[in-house]
Amino acid sequence: MNTIKKMLWKMLGRVILDEAVLRAKGPTILHISDTPTSFYPELNRLLGILKPNCIVHTGDLADDLKLQLRPSLLRNYESALVKLMQIVNQSAAEKVIFTLGNHDNLELVRRYAGRAEFYEDAITENFQGIRISCAHYHEAALGSSKSKRSDFYLYGHDLSLKSQRTNEVYFLNGIEAMHLIDLSTGEVFEIMYPGGTDSARLNRKRMRL
Repeated sequence: MNTIKKMLWKMLGRVILDEAVLRAKGPTILHISDTPTSFYPELNRLLGILKPNCIVHTGDLADDLKLQLRPSLLRNYESALVKLMQIVNQSAAEKVIFTLGNHDNLELVRRYAGRAEFYEDAITENFQGIRISCAHYHEAALGSSKSKRSDFYLYGHDLSLKSQRTNEVYFLNGIEAMHLIDLSTGEVFEIMYPGGTDSARLNRKRMRL
């Protein structure tokens, strides 16, 4: 994709995919986190292109509403939740996992989850021999596998622990970027959120919310 087209897509709020991402052999896991409602249409388009085998969302499903701070927006949150669940449940993903954040409502998620799995706390799953720990908070994700180290730690909430690879272990922050994990190779592809996502999160980089 040429530079002008990339700039245009960014202005239009589109996700730009590198050719390497499209060549991922799979099976794949798509990790997202702290998603504002404005991102939902682009997420729907992205799932249609990537067709991940598993979707992992590490919480704050309608991040722009900041439900914990503004409980009066519960109806707005419910409406957003219905849309998000329709998108993920109608996707080709075989498995959908949500680890809930501080701005989520457990009862409403339970009501509309459909086939999606949801957890209040951290979980550790084994995908084709690869251990993956997931939680909204990085402390919870790291603490969920004390007895045995995981290969991947997926989380969100804030930027206090940025994405990195240390001693063959991946720590992936879903606020910085989306991540497509190729389970056949262990490769991680970073996919940037569309322009305006951070603004929709209410300047999360400056606010610890």
